[in-house]
Amino acid sequence: MSIVYRILACALSLVTSVLLAAPAGAFDLNGAWATDPSLCRNVFKKQGNNVTLTTTSDLYGGGFIIDGNHMRGKFVTCNIESNRQDGSTIHLSVACTTEIATEQIQFDLKIVNDNTVAKMFPETNIPMDYHRCTL
Repeated sequence: MSIVYRILACALSLVTSVLLAAPAGAFDLNGAWATDPSLCRNVFKKQGNNVTLTTTSDLYGGGFIIDGNHMRGKFVTCNIESNRQDGSTIHLSVACTTEIATEQIQFDLKIVNDNTVAKMFPETNIPMDYHRCTL
């Protein structure tokens, strides 16, 4: 078997295993999420290809940005360490860092529809809706 054939077979095997490892129908969390969809332009701004929170975002209900395994809020940056979807609920475990400390946090996102999730912390079980913003 030629070296080119082996490399192609190995690459195909890798791509197949990655595609099969991704859960079918997994909800896409990537994007900017705000508490009020009519205030997205007050909460977020686009700078080139990047979306950031405005300096006054907290005055408009706030929000967060998810990009892959990273989650950003006004005063916090988080790494998503685990993300497990169970029906319409996504269980997240994140390590969040502020200027003061790093903390391990667990919460759930209940999928309401393609552009709305309800964020719930296990200890309070009070949902707060977030809506996907298009900028």
